[in-house]
Amino acid sequence: MSVTKLTKVTEETRQEIARRLARELVSRTVILPRRSGQGFKTFGEFKKTMGAAGAGKAWHHIVGQTTSNLERFGAEAIHNTGNLVRLEHGKGSIHQEITNFYNSVQPDITGSSNTTIREWINRQSYEEQQDFGIRVIIAFGGTVE
Repeated sequence: MSVTKLTKVTEETRQEIARRLARELVSRTVILPRRSGQGFKTFGEFKKTMGAAGAGKAWHHIVGQTTSNLERFGAEAIHNTGNLVRLEHGKGSIHQEITNFYNSVQPDITGSSNTTIREWINRQSYEEQQDFGIRVIIAFGGTVE
């Protein structure tokens, strides 16, 4: 996973990214199958086996480690080498900007003026969440290998 340095993301930038992602979602014709990998029962077990993400980096779940996702898809699907990537971490980093984006309301994507991206995405299938999560990482300047 390589990441370019982000410039400050403003609300206007976030909204433009949302509009671009909304257009991509409307035009997509295929959702790829789950990325394969080794699953773990806990995030701690994953980190014990795979190690720390590295200096200034954090492990990022493409499909979020929410309670509902853990219940719906199982821990081994969520804490899986195919679902976790290293991202730059800290104030102003891609990891922080993605978190901010998921916590924001983006009607172009959700179709609602009071539903956050995180609330909306949690209602999607694993494959849809993965597809969207990869698109978000790329939209904010990252790559997923």
